[in-house]
Amino acid sequence: MPIKVVIDTNVMVSVAFAKKGLAKELRDMIADEAFILIISKDILTELYRVLHYPHILQRFNPSKEDLDEFIGTLIEHAVLTDGKYSLHKIADDPTDDKFLACAMETGADYIVSRDPHLRSLKHYHGIQIIDVATFIQKVKGK
Repeated sequence: MPIKVVIDTNVMVSVAFAKKGLAKELRDMIADEAFILIISKDILTELYRVLHYPHILQRFNPSKEDLDEFIGTLIEHAVLTDGKYSLHKIADDPTDDKFLACAMETGADYIVSRDPHLRSLKHYHGIQIIDVATFIQKVKGK
C-alpha cells in the first residue's frame, strides 16, 4: 500500500528551491510519485503566500514561471482534499491545524515537518509526525 503524506509549508519552501540535499531528494520523490502527496486548498494557499514573501523572493530570486511551475507540479502529483475536516489541536499556533486536518481527512501515514508545534506531537490519531530525513528513509524502506 502506498505511503500517504502531508508535507508542511516550511519543508515545501525548501523543496521548492532545492538544488541538492534532502529537500532535492524529496522534490525528486514527489515528481517520481514515490508516495502519495496529500495537500489541501488551505495548504496550497499558505504555500503560495509564503513563496511570495519579499524575503523569500529576495533570497532565492525565483521567476514567476519557476513558482508557477512548482505549484503546478504539486497540483499535478498530489491528491487534493475536499477540506471537510476542521480541528483545533495546536493552541500555540492554530495555523498548523490545517496539516493535521488534511492528514486526518485522507488517512495519511505521515506529516513531514520541521515545525516545533507539530513535531512535539510526534503522533496524532495514528499519523506519525517526522522530519525529512526520517521520511526519506521510510520511503526507501531503510
